[in-house]
This record gives sequence, structure tokens and C-alpha cells, in this order.
Amino acid sequence: MKRVLVIFLLGFTFAFSVSRSQIVEEGKVRDPAQAGQFYPGSKQALTQTIEGFLKSAEKIDVDGEVVGLWVPHAGYVFSGQVAANAYRMIQGREYEVVIVIGPSHYVSLKGGSIDDWDGYRTPLGEVAVDTQLVQKIRSSTRWVSCVPEAHRYEHSVEVQIPFIQTVLPGVPVVPMVVGNLSYGSCKEIARAIVRGVQGRRVLFVASSDMSHFPDYKNAYEVDLRVLDAVADFDPKKVLRLNSSIMEEGIPGLDCVLCGPSGLVTVMLASKELKADEVRILPYANSGDVSGERRRVVGYGAAVFYREEKKTSHGGRGMLEGIAFSDEEKKKLFKIARESIVCALKREKALGFSVEESNLLVKRGVFVTLMNHGRLRGCIGHFEADYPLHEIVSQMAVAASTQDYRFSYDPVTLEEMGEIDIKISILSEMKKVDSVEEIEIGKHGIWVRQGSRGGTYLPEVATEMGWNRIEFLEHCCVEKAGLSRDAWKKDAEIYIYSSQILGEKSL
Repeated sequence: MKRVLVIFLLGFTFAFSVSRSQIVEEGKVRDPAQAGQFYPGSKQALTQTIEGFLKSAEKIDVDGEVVGLWVPHAGYVFSGQVAANAYRMIQGREYEVVIVIGPSHYVSLKGGSIDDWDGYRTPLGEVAVDTQLVQKIRSSTRWVSCVPEAHRYEHSVEVQIPFIQTVLPGVPVVPMVVGNLSYGSCKEIARAIVRGVQGRRVLFVASSDMSHFPDYKNAYEVDLRVLDAVADFDPKKVLRLNSSIMEEGIPGLDCVLCGPSGLVTVMLASKELKADEVRILPYANSGDVSGERRRVVGYGAAVFYREEKKTSHGGRGMLEGIAFSDEEKKKLFKIARESIVCALKREKALGFSVEESNLLVKRGVFVTLMNHGRLRGCIGHFEADYPLHEIVSQMAVAASTQDYRFSYDPVTLEEMGEIDIKISILSEMKKVDSVEEIEIGKHGIWVRQGSRGGTYLPEVATEMGWNRIEFLEHCCVEKAGLSRDAWKKDAEIYIYSSQILGEKSL
């Protein structure tokens, strides 16, 4: 089966012909308009810059097939590293075509536009445009046409092409730019694209920056609200927030997303191709790079994917806790702490000699970081597919560097003396037939409905003083992005137990 990669970038669009390995010399090629401005203008400098970003990218992986990306499109010096964190995740994967969708910054569009190119040129060379797919998309919706002037100087798509050439060499593209669209128009374009790539493997990439020109603190607060909506995989909420936040009168805020239509279209298209999970990648804004915090631009990234179902969720029942010795616990926390320190120093992870059978057991794990009672990061992995010492190391690093809620105020090396680490070792999940099976203080819950799901660890209900119904309602709303009473309807509910190891108790 042929494979297609479709990338939607808010502000950038690219098309490549899958039937050709190279561009016909006589064909129409789009020359770079922003080389030397948004990104390096020479092949050598551009190659070194992108490879440097990819080498420094956060080591994040997902268990499943990546269907879509969301990446920023500012100058590489500001947003290149945030974009590279996403592009690293599809490096070397197999696709047939990449569809990039970005906003039109220079020309007002009522829909979307794909120009009549055979190829797209950057300092790294030329990539082919999938002209057959372009025609299929145009012919199946009135919302996509050809407006050449919208592409002439547009940077939102152009800045994505060198990354695509690097991580997916030889893969053709479809470059699209869009105006400010309604939810219905985004949905129609998404369906037209999905119809066009039917039967092929495709990746969608949306190109969009986040808040423009508030101060650093307000940028973080605004962007976090949008990141939460993206994490909920809720395109309608993303579009609604893009409008409603602007009505709040936040000083300096010029826009919430500069390419909301592209991001929403990519989310909808990804859902059409059965993507059911989202991973938010590390956030940053221009103040983190330049040090100027009075007037900043935010940069977010995410990956949309189809999760690989590896466990039976209840096939073996609840598992008993592990009888760790004190020495085994100390070693586990040593691994967690030293892994974090290496990550914060940007050093190569240490190799740990592990022979203890209890540390080789495969379990899901959450790692929580606290500083004198203040949460500083919490990330987990449900699947029991890694030895305990490996997944503890991975989740400790993720909690300290990848929890987007703390991107504006990340854990620092100087702070590590104040950080208390908690390790929650999870049992296998068990689907419940009745909520009466949930025991407060003993069970964590996972609520899932369609592509949305969320969890609360067992100790949360006890810490908050919730009863069973309050536990379910809060999880539905705050973690799964569902209605408060979704647990009463067709949502699936799973329970699991958690063996908690506290560093202070040793």
C-alpha cells in the first residue's frame, strides 16, 4: 500500500507528486522568498542549523502511528527548537505525502489556496508537489482554489519545507494556505483532504504560532489554556478560545493563534484518520530566547497519533504491590534523580547496572515532582512495556522537562535540592461494570469516551476529600474534557491501583 504524509502548517502549504522521484526540469517551481530571513540562506548553514535543532530535540516518543503535527513558523532562531521537537518524532517514518497547512499572512482568503507548482525549492534543493492530489482536493470542495499571490511571500509554509526535506527526504508535499475559517469550513476542507488521500499513509502538519505580543506572564497563561484544549483533542474548543480570549482585553494581545484554521483542520483530519491521542510537546516563547519579556510571541507543538493497544485492560486482574527492599527503593530514586540532573545539564544519560529482579519487572509508572508541597511536574506511562528502572528514568526526565504546564517556570538544576520525588507504580487497568467497584483511596480511575480520556491517581480523591461521584465528575471534566455526567452515559471506566514510593520515607 502506498503511504502518504500530510502536514498542515498554519501559514505554510506544500505539495509534492508521489508519482515522481524528482521535479521535471521544465516544471513550475516555487523559489524561496524568505531564505536568509526566517532561516539560513545557504545550504551549509541551513543543514547545520536544522541538524543542531534535531540533535538537541527532546527525546519523546509515542506508542502509535503519527498522523499529524502542529509546529510553529517563526524565525528559526526563536521557534526552530520547538518545531524540531515535533519533527524528530517523524524522522525516518514512512509516508507517501506531506500536506502542510499554514495561515495566509499577506492576502485575505475566504477559504484555502494551493498554487500550481510542480516543485518547491529551498537552499536544500527541490521537493516535488503531488499535483494529482492537489487536483483531487480542489475538485472535491469549493473551499480550496488557487490564489497565486497568497503564496508569493508567505513564510508559514516555507519555513517547514527544510525540516521536511531533512527528516523525510524524497517525500512529496502539498502546500496550502488558509484564511480565517468557520468550524464548518475547516471540517469540509479536512474531509476533502482525507477523501483525496484515501488508502495512502499521510501526515498532517499544522503551522501556527501562539499568542502575539502580550508580556511573558500573560503569554504563558493564554497559551496554557490553548494547549489544554489541544491536549483534550477538542478542535471546536480551540476555535472558540481563539475568539473568546481576545474579548478579555488582555494588554498587548494581538492574537491567540495566528493560524487557528490550519490547526483545527489538521485536528479534524487527524480524527478522520482515527487518531485518538495527543502529546503536547515542550512550549516556549520568544522571551525564553531573547530575554525580552515585555512583548513576546508563544510557540507550541503537538503530535496527533493512533495509539497502539498493547494491553487487554483487565485480562489478568489487579496486580499486587512489589515487595521492594529498602536498597531497591533507594536505587530506584537514585536512578530517577540522576536521570533528571543529567537532563537538566543536557548531558548524556548515565548507564545504570541493574540486576535486581524487582527493578526489571514491567509496570506502568507516574513520576511526580514536588517542591515544599508545590507541584513541579507529573507525567506517566500506563503501558507495562518497559523494565521498571527504565520507565522510572524516562518519566522522571519527562516530569522535569516536558510537563507543558511548567514551561514558563521549569525545574532548574539549582532547585533539585528542594525537589521531592514520588514514584507511583501502577497495576494493570480493569474495566468496571459498576462504579460501586471504585474504592476511594485504593483505586485510580481512567475515564474514556471516543478519542478523549483522562486519569486521576488513587491518592487524588483522598487529598481533595472527594467522594466517588465527585471523583468521577472531576476526572470527566478536568482530565478527559467530557461533560460532568459522561460517566453515567457511554463513557468507559477503568480502575487501577497504585503502589506509592516516597523519597522522604526512606
